[in-house]
Amino acid sequence: MLLQHIFTELLNMAWDIYWPLALGFFLSAIIRAYVPSSAIAAHVGRPDVKGLSLSVLFGALSSSCSYAAVSMGRTLVVKGASWANAIAFMIASTNLVFEIFLVIVMLLGWPFFAGEIVGGLLLILVGTLLIRWLLSSQSVEQAKKHIQQTETQVLAHDPHAHHHQHAAHTEHTHHHPAGSTRWQDAMMYFYMDVRMVGKDILLGVVIAAVLAAVVPPQVWMVLFLKNQVQLPTFVITVWNAVIGILVAVFSFVCSVGNILLAAVLWHGGINFGGVIAFIFSDLVTLPILLVYRRYFGTKMMFRLFFILFLSILITGVGVDYLFQALGWMPSHPATVASLHMPSFAWNYKTILNLIFIPLSIAAYFIGKVKTKV
Repeated sequence: MLLQHIFTELLNMAWDIYWPLALGFFLSAIIRAYVPSSAIAAHVGRPDVKGLSLSVLFGALSSSCSYAAVSMGRTLVVKGASWANAIAFMIASTNLVFEIFLVIVMLLGWPFFAGEIVGGLLLILVGTLLIRWLLSSQSVEQAKKHIQQTETQVLAHDPHAHHHQHAAHTEHTHHHPAGSTRWQDAMMYFYMDVRMVGKDILLGVVIAAVLAAVVPPQVWMVLFLKNQVQLPTFVITVWNAVIGILVAVFSFVCSVGNILLAAVLWHGGINFGGVIAFIFSDLVTLPILLVYRRYFGTKMMFRLFFILFLSILITGVGVDYLFQALGWMPSHPATVASLHMPSFAWNYKTILNLIFIPLSIAAYFIGKVKTKV
């Protein structure tokens, strides 16, 4: 009975997110095919407002999973970009992207879409300031030396890094050989994106389905201090943001996959700021921290974790208070049981899935063929 409940939740979640996810991948692939990206590193190297703004823009257009974002961040640093710009690029490419926006609207609603945009920009601003204040020139130089010393080893032993470096190289050096068209390139990018984030999304669906089916509502209420009315609101808000970050760190889910788990946490009782903090924590999961360690060294890994943790915490709490002041705070669901209504019905969702399921399958295999040419 429990397995059936988990399987039902899993199917419902997959049905809920398929069409917006496919649409997001299509939009991202089309932009990457039609917008030249060979000059990204040159444009984001300047440590000023223009360089930071271009880093955010290019990051949003490059839409990638956390592993690919970190790999590209390292490339930007190697090519002379400031660390603040590299981090801004990573945040934008994993959070300010089409597929995440669409899935957030479908699973969480428009207030969270606004929270994602406002929070993403605030996170970039706070992270930029903290990096400039807390990263010494000596630590930056040590990290760059570590990159130079271990680059060959990273590419040889880290399958994620090797694959995503290859994907990034393919994207930034592709020049449309004879017979190739822009739409064929878009299919290639669609295939590459699905290959890069598919496992993470599947992992996110499975974890979210298991938690939604197994964890009793009482557990969530205790964890998120739902009944602790005697505590100051600020303490509860900070606690929820910290728990949101820690759940992300140990759940290993990155990119779009963590939106499903965010929906479970929201229906379980975590507050608005806690959800925002959780969503933005895909760059501090344990696997990503290990990639930081391999790319930049142990000391820089801890520095980046501290800076990003503090930036995400400030962002989660700040967005929560801002939305309360503006009256934009979404009403909290009463129980975890309300997470999923019956999903299989003849409605717009079914029509869109019937359109995008065959289209996405065709695009995947066309892109797969294209990558082998």
